[in-house]
Amino acid sequence: MQQSNFFESLLSRFQRELVFTWRRTFTRGDLMALLVVVGLLAMPVFAIDTAQFTDGMLTVLPITLIGIILSFFLARSQFDEFTSLLLFSAYGAVVIGFVHALTLVSDGGLTSRFTEIGQRVADWYTAVSEGGVGGDNLVFVLFFSVLYWYLTLNTVWHLFRLNRVWLAVVPPAIVLLVIMGNYLGGARLDFYLGGFLLFALILIAHSHMQAREYEWFRTQMRYPRQARDMVMRVGSVMAIAVLLLSWIFPAGPDNDNWEKFQEFIGKDPLKEISELWNRLFPDLEGQGIATADYYGGDRLDLSGPIQLGDDPVMDVSLDGDFSNRRMYWRSTVFDNYDNGSWIHERGVRATKSSSGINFNIGDYDGRREVVQEYEIKIPASSLVYTAPQPVEVGLPVEADLNCVEGGGSNCVNNGQEVDVAVIRGIDVLRSGDEYEVTSSLSVATADQLRTAGNDYPEWVTSTYLQGANEVAPQVTQLGQQIIQLFGAQSNYDKAKAIETWLRTQIAYNEAIPVPPSGRDPLVWFLFERREGYCNYYATAMIMMLRAEGIPARMAAGFAQGNYDVETSTYEVIERDAHTWVEAFFPGYGWVEFEPTADEPPLERPGDLTFSPQDFPTFTPVPTSTPSPFPTNTLQPQASPSATVTPTQTNTPEGTPPPPDITATPSFTPTPTITPTPTITPTPTEDPEQQTAITNVEADEDDNNFWDILLLILAIIFIPLLILTLILLIIIWWVEYRGLGGLTPVQRAYARMGIYGRWLGAEISNLLTPDEQRRRLIEEVPDGQDPINTISGLYTEDRFAPPRASEQQRERADRMAERSWARARIEFIREKVGRWLRRR
Repeated sequence: MQQSNFFESLLSRFQRELVFTWRRTFTRGDLMALLVVVGLLAMPVFAIDTAQFTDGMLTVLPITLIGIILSFFLARSQFDEFTSLLLFSAYGAVVIGFVHALTLVSDGGLTSRFTEIGQRVADWYTAVSEGGVGGDNLVFVLFFSVLYWYLTLNTVWHLFRLNRVWLAVVPPAIVLLVIMGNYLGGARLDFYLGGFLLFALILIAHSHMQAREYEWFRTQMRYPRQARDMVMRVGSVMAIAVLLLSWIFPAGPDNDNWEKFQEFIGKDPLKEISELWNRLFPDLEGQGIATADYYGGDRLDLSGPIQLGDDPVMDVSLDGDFSNRRMYWRSTVFDNYDNGSWIHERGVRATKSSSGINFNIGDYDGRREVVQEYEIKIPASSLVYTAPQPVEVGLPVEADLNCVEGGGSNCVNNGQEVDVAVIRGIDVLRSGDEYEVTSSLSVATADQLRTAGNDYPEWVTSTYLQGANEVAPQVTQLGQQIIQLFGAQSNYDKAKAIETWLRTQIAYNEAIPVPPSGRDPLVWFLFERREGYCNYYATAMIMMLRAEGIPARMAAGFAQGNYDVETSTYEVIERDAHTWVEAFFPGYGWVEFEPTADEPPLERPGDLTFSPQDFPTFTPVPTSTPSPFPTNTLQPQASPSATVTPTQTNTPEGTPPPPDITATPSFTPTPTITPTPTITPTPTEDPEQQTAITNVEADEDDNNFWDILLLILAIIFIPLLILTLILLIIIWWVEYRGLGGLTPVQRAYARMGIYGRWLGAEISNLLTPDEQRRRLIEEVPDGQDPINTISGLYTEDRFAPPRASEQQRERADRMAERSWARARIEFIREKVGRWLRRR
């Protein structure tokens, strides 16, 4: 009997403790609020999963649920913010690690799964830190999981600990808007935005009711217990009604505000962030501004493996018969090369909000205008693709360009010659959109180009010989040797010799690794790896041409694709993404070359034909002398029939050896030989030059006036805005952080304590209000009156009976706020005075 009573007593005590803990942890409405928080935070997760950026995004959902539970108990615990953050971080490492090990890795035990995740993250970091691009989307899932883990803590902490509903709702709203702003596919993500707004409005009603209940409790005001349920029901109905009305009556025609937001996401300076994001996570499959543009950024890197699919990109039809001419669809050109990275720099951005912008590309022979009609097949793109070289674009665009022969930033308005790098639509191009472009295509024959000579314009040599003196010596020597082996004399034959050598002697491979850290990518490509894809081929040819004094640049976009005879249309797919070479010939302009081995050759009338015995043959030269890295020594020869022998040392296993070249060309170059003088490249301008914005439809003076006015306003107001923002953050941190649930009297008293500690006063919670008052007056004698007033009001608020009327409470609150405004000035004045006296 005694044992039975003991267990009953123990069970009863356990039940009481459990009920007490439950009531201490959960207040009325907490469970409902937690369910609403789950719905709120689930909306961005469902949105990014629907956008199909990558697989595995739904694994964030269980992580979010666990995070909500843990952060709720931390919010209701006695731990401070910093301790809670440390504990939550430790929990996060365990939860995120286990969830991803069990879901994202399919094989092996738990240890091997963790090892695989660590190795993949390490490989991703190595690729990115060496200037390459990340190629593992598991890292993106991890990144988003960590982001959302801390976002969960922020939401729950501000809602249940500090009752600051806006700080709880705004951060996940930003995440959802960024996801929607970078997705322009066919799925309806606005449903998730509607759901998010519904949950947010319910939370706002809950937070407001929480504050009112506390106020009623503090003033001992009676209220019906069903008031909360009634307010929450009414608030939910009103939230649904507001959303339905907003859905039926959109604000603005054609959702202009949403279009502006998407445009803002895709414009400068966020474009630089987008390009960094694309380098970190290049394989995300979301259909948006950041992922659907091919070679559309300001930078192109010689990096690791590429993976291109068979999704349709566009259909192109031509006005006229160009079946005997290889076509390209260009998005941009790159001119400045530095150790594995290409960029393009232009000083003018010309915009035209109506169709029909015209570009004067110069008066050159051997060219023919071709009209193209494009139909976009990808869900969205900001790039305007054209055949080289565009002279008229039939839609509103903005173009990055240089003015060739002066004319300020209004060369397009004035019809002066320009050098266009990239063209983007003012409005995003979506699937099914069509536009027309007129381009000036080179149809010059090989014999014409051989007579072009070397009288290059200054604007060409100042930009397109960049890096000629910085090319690795072995690359320069290889270019010279190829030219000599082929017996090339004219600049055109030199270009064709290098093009032919690359096409026949370098293997095509899209799965090459990232170039080793600290190595010249071109040397690695030409002499060690001896395989690569179009970016490497084009770079090698351009830099060998520049070393020979021949201006050249990289063009990027798409190869012509598959020609459908029935529809007379080029069908371009993702796999056709391509880079090629454009070389400049005086009197003829820019001319395309195709050095990539897996692409059909680009042939012109009058081109020399080579039989297999004309090409250099390559045999490895064994050596017994080891060295840390393979090296090639290329000795230029005096005649086409010379024998050239590069030497190699210690070729790594599995790596194709550098060549021992023995060649005796048997062909005869064209009779028309043009001497090749030495051209010294003119230094390029400062790469950090400011881009001038010009409106083609605006008057030059008006444009300059508004540019100057906006610049002056930016110089004046941006620093003021930054200082104001910093000041507001400081004020919030000092005077509002953690004080949201207090009355004005209590808040004023708490602020005196904060400012007193700032001055060095020894103030603690063990002091009585009168003891704290005396210490503060000792520190700030000039603040005696407001300090006495606030201390008296606080003592009355804490220890006297509640004030009888609402007017009395409002009068006390106003008096506390006015007194604190005076006291704040005295505290700051005392602090500044002490600082000046120390100086």
